[in-house]
Amino acid sequence: MKRALTPSLLLASSIFITPLAHAQSQGMGSMDMKGMDTKGDMKGMDAKSEKKGKSQTHKGSGIVTKVDPAKSAVTIAHGPVRSMKWPAMTMTFKVKEKAMLDKLSKDQKVDFEFKEEGKDHVITDVK
Repeated sequence: MKRALTPSLLLASSIFITPLAHAQSQGMGSMDMKGMDTKGDMKGMDAKSEKKGKSQTHKGSGIVTKVDPAKSAVTIAHGPVRSMKWPAMTMTFKVKEKAMLDKLSKDQKVDFEFKEEGKDHVITDVK
């Protein structure tokens, strides 16, 4: 069954399609190019750090479930981490300094700070 386009449907579609077609036909002429160098690179723009604050320190608290000196890592069942928009979960963190592992033991309650370093989450301080 074919449906005929009503005048109101035609009008509605032209309201949305016409500005889109106009914007596409204008190319990049309306873009502000002040932040770009001669190669077209954006200075100071790092999409990953913009998303989650790559160098930002995050705070969490939880219970140590495993200490792994061979991997310089500790597994913690932690509560939500608001700055990362994480729910409560259990995960393994690397430690910045292997000496931190000497302070940790299974079933110990800890407050900790960590940063993202590449794909790793590295504990920088633990109490």
